[in-house]
Amino acid sequence: MISTNNISKQFGSSPLFEGINITFSKGNKYGLIGANGSGKSTFMKILSGDMESSSGSIKIESNRRVATLKQNQYAYEEIKIIDCVIMGHKNLWDIKLERERIYNLSEMSEKESIKVADLEIQFSDLGGYTSEVDANKLLIGLGIPLEFHEKKMSSLAPGLKLRVLLAQALFGNPDILLLDEPTNNLDLGTISWLENILRKSDSTMIIISHDRKFLNNICTHIADLDYGEVRLYPGNYDEFMIAATQARQKLLDENKKKKAQIDELKSFVRRFSANASKAKQATSRANLIDKIKLEDIAKSSRVYPFIRFKQNKKIYSDVLDVKNLSKKYDDLVVLNKINFSIEVGERIAVLGPNGIGKSTLLNCIVDQQKKDSGKINWSLNANIGFFAQDEDENIDSELTLIDWMSQWTNTIDSEQEIRSILGRLLFSKDDIGKSIKILSGGEKRRMLFGKLILQNPNIIILDEPTNHLDIESIESLNSALSQYEGTLIFASHDREFISSLATRIFELKNGKIIDHTNINDNFLDTLTANN
Repeated sequence: MISTNNISKQFGSSPLFEGINITFSKGNKYGLIGANGSGKSTFMKILSGDMESSSGSIKIESNRRVATLKQNQYAYEEIKIIDCVIMGHKNLWDIKLERERIYNLSEMSEKESIKVADLEIQFSDLGGYTSEVDANKLLIGLGIPLEFHEKKMSSLAPGLKLRVLLAQALFGNPDILLLDEPTNNLDLGTISWLENILRKSDSTMIIISHDRKFLNNICTHIADLDYGEVRLYPGNYDEFMIAATQARQKLLDENKKKKAQIDELKSFVRRFSANASKAKQATSRANLIDKIKLEDIAKSSRVYPFIRFKQNKKIYSDVLDVKNLSKKYDDLVVLNKINFSIEVGERIAVLGPNGIGKSTLLNCIVDQQKKDSGKINWSLNANIGFFAQDEDENIDSELTLIDWMSQWTNTIDSEQEIRSILGRLLFSKDDIGKSIKILSGGEKRRMLFGKLILQNPNIIILDEPTNHLDIESIESLNSALSQYEGTLIFASHDREFISSLATRIFELKNGKIIDHTNINDNFLDTLTANN
């Protein structure tokens, strides 16, 4: 269906990847994974034709339509939303425009009459007569109400524009579908809807995602971009992790056995090379050493930050009591007389669709000035570490990394402590003196985790902490929070993250909280299905 022949890409003097030969077969769904900076998005752009490779070629089976999830959400500002979706099928869109042009002529020639008749047949064969209905269904499934569909793209918020571009890629069931982070900006219910669409589709798919549950639910294969090459594994993400770990461990074990054999042979040669009666045996064993070849085990591009959260003092009473908390924006009531209590050590996940008020709730309980009414009573010993969804936007980007981190500690050995923490969070010695403004989204997130580490809070509140993180950082954060002994309150759309951490779920609905305490392995699937 789609294959590469010795694809390489080089920026400057260093190759990002080289000599990639891989075939993506018809109907399979491939998860393209790899550490941040390994070249996943670059490789995807080469497959789609949006970027040229340094060498090599791409072969796509003839007459196959390729659709790509575009990231330029501001490129269609003057286009109607429904038209933007249909534009995803270029051939159909071109026929639609030409057909409309001819019908709008004041007079139609015989030649044009024949042409439009042919266009009608093509338009029908490509599903043109149901195109608007199909586009409407996709948009509604992605959370864009029908009343918006005839409006221009400029009327939508940036996150919703990206949803339209996702509908554009899905439209018309393309033969090959290339999706780079399709779950970004989607809530749990919409992610579940998207999974159902993709599972039913017979398109060949290549998907980049940091959502482990999504990869598990969709993928038939994993294409792992590491060591400067792509390796294919059958199965989903969890199955890949097992297979890849076992394969690497097998190589390590084989090398260990070979090294032991070499050491034994060398020892014999040292002892008996000068012994006339055993000189021949020593020479034979010396020749054997040269024949034993150790496997070349390349260094993985995957690195895992070391994250650990500790609390400087424990809380022994109830952590939080909220009475009649209310908040509205103009006439929109977001929180309506909400009541709840949280005990020590609980792990609360705050769930609900985008715009329902999750961030509002977290911001109100952290900063009482933001509520309209109600009472918020924290334990007297409460030491809150807060990770806001938009916190990196409020950082003084002119500060250096070490200067910004210095704000959160005043110990005698603070600089040494900060350097140690930043090192564990994968910042090099050169990085810590650099301005924050040059950091990537994922690096800023890791920096904010450093702030929490320095604060030693006994309560951690997180609003969408996995945004912009690669899988390695998500897994490290997941592990750190699972070992954290304090109280945790968080909002997230990462189902694996939620299911592995939450002991209790607050579902926001119609300005109220539905408190779920009976959490099992299938709870999230049931919750999203019911919504």
